[in-house]
Amino acid sequence: MLLVVLVALLPACSGSSVPAFCGVTDEARVAISNVPPEQYPAAAAAQVDAVRAAAEELSGDQGELARKVADDLEAASKATAGTVEFTEAYNAFVADSNEFNHAYCNEPEVD
Repeated sequence: MLLVVLVALLPACSGSSVPAFCGVTDEARVAISNVPPEQYPAAAAAQVDAVRAAAEELSGDQGELARKVADDLEAASKATAGTVEFTEAYNAFVADSNEFNHAYCNEPEVD
């Protein structure tokens, strides 16, 4: 039953005006949250290429903000786990990706 519902939704999603970058940062957050804290930088590093590749597909203000999100994640991946540097870089990644999501990832409601 669930498969039928998902398949029925595919055509509606394929014509979406939401950028492909939407969701990539959510996947990164989930991947990072699924490891012990001492592994956060390595988990972040494993996600940088996907986030950066999705960011490079965008232009203008979207592309600028998406590249900032990728830079934040890369900075977190290069910091030592448990340090202020990691915390600040990861928090910047979360804040900037939230900003992107709020600005570009919500389908406008049709009246």
